[in-house]
Amino acid sequence: MDPLGDLAAFVLGRIKQGLYAQWLKFLFELGFSAVVSFLVMTGIPLVAGESAGFAIGDGMLWAGMAMVYLFRRERSKLTAGMIVALPGDEAAKELAASFQTIEKTDKEK
Repeated sequence: MDPLGDLAAFVLGRIKQGLYAQWLKFLFELGFSAVVSFLVMTGIPLVAGESAGFAIGDGMLWAGMAMVYLFRRERSKLTAGMIVALPGDEAAKELAASFQTIEKTDKEK
C-alpha cells in the first residue's frame, strides 16, 4: 500500500471530475440554449406563415447568437485563452438581440 500514491490519485481524480463536470455543465448550457432558441425562433415565423427555409434560417441565426452570448459570458477557466473567429455582423446582431439571462442558484429551497 502506498498512502501517498493513493491520496494523489484521489486528489487528481477529484480535479478531473470537477473539470469534466464544469465542461459538461457548460456544454449543456450551450446545447439547451441553442435548441430552445432554434425552436422558438423557427416556430414563430412558421406560425406567421413564412416559408420553412426562412424560419429555419432565422432559428439557426438565433441559436448561433445564443451560443456566442453564453461563450462570452463564461467566466471560469474553461475558455480562458481560447480564440474564436466570428463574422463581424454577428457581433452587431448579438448586441441588438434581446437575450434574457436566467441564472439558477445552487441553493435548494
